[in-house]
Amino acid sequence: MLTNIKKLDNILITNDDGFDSIGINLLKKIAINFSDNVFVVAPKDNQSAKGRSISLNKKIKFKKNNEYEWIVEGTPTDCIIFALNHILKNNKPDLILSGINAGGNIGDEVSYSGTVAASWEGALRGIKSIALSQVAGTDRLKSYDYAKNFGSQIINYIINLDANEKTMFFNVNFPNSINFNRKDFLYTKLSNQKLSDDIFLDKNNEYFEIGKMLINKDFNLNSDLHAIKNNKISITPLTIDLTHFDNLNFLINKNK
Repeated sequence: MLTNIKKLDNILITNDDGFDSIGINLLKKIAINFSDNVFVVAPKDNQSAKGRSISLNKKIKFKKNNEYEWIVEGTPTDCIIFALNHILKNNKPDLILSGINAGGNIGDEVSYSGTVAASWEGALRGIKSIALSQVAGTDRLKSYDYAKNFGSQIINYIINLDANEKTMFFNVNFPNSINFNRKDFLYTKLSNQKLSDDIFLDKNNEYFEIGKMLINKDFNLNSDLHAIKNNKISITPLTIDLTHFDNLNFLINKNK
């Protein structure tokens, strides 16, 4: 049972796997613990690996299912923009939850992720935002058991943190493990694991397909990948500011 629950007025949910995915329906059930007003604004179809793309200069169709649910024929970032500038324009959410993604969003993968991008968009507006992903999540509910068992606790922990930095958001990954007694989590940094990508060309050399990411398995002990490999929940604080401040200060001082 959850303790010290911080009740919120409004929560906004989206994802990149699509409105009917198992992960987002599980996330709705989790979010009800924290608010009586849970709004779902999610893509109609799978939008995985769309990153922070938006549908500029296009007519984006949407359907209102009921007072709390909208289906959008666009990207996860389209959904957040629509929600914050129209649906909840006069009543901003206290929290944005994105996911629960079918598969991890770890290290170098986060820049491709529509799940993480939706949380990023929320953070741009100063709203506490959390991206949640289940490693090895599939189209079966059983594959989300770790997120199902610990999702509420992790969300409750994060929203009760004394962290007021409005440019920060969180990337959470749940391991694929049957050991549900291990409630351990680690604060982590993003892994820098990418070496290359599998590429497959057709026999006529007319098109190619991108396959799996090939990774460096000698990962850092403080990384999200290390946490997942050790069956621990990874919580990575991210920031919307991509500035490399050490180099910025070096360049400024160098040119004085």
